[in-house]
Amino acid sequence: MDDIARHLPLAPRDLLILAVLAEGPLHGYGIIKAVEERSRSGVLLDPANLYRTLRRMRKAQWLEEVEDDGDDERRRTFAVTGLGRRVLAAEVERLERLLGQARPALAGEDA
Repeated sequence: MDDIARHLPLAPRDLLILAVLAEGPLHGYGIIKAVEERSRSGVLLDPANLYRTLRRMRKAQWLEEVEDDGDDERRRTFAVTGLGRRVLAAEVERLERLLGQARPALAGEDA
């Protein structure tokens, strides 16, 4: 896991952006809609915050901008990098361990 741990923990929005881009490249509006559809935790992205987050994630080399075959030259399309996938996998593993440690505390309670 080398220095991947220094990127953790991820903010919920970062985790969801990496997760949707791990399924394939998307443009900004596509990322917003995919996160919205998948987010039951209430993570909402507005364009200004999304592009600020995408800039930060590109600087960290989790994402890259890729060519888009679409007609709109202004549309920017993003894809997750190998580092971004490793960060996502490490965060999911970290969260699973954390939940595994917390669940036994609820085992005896009525739901």
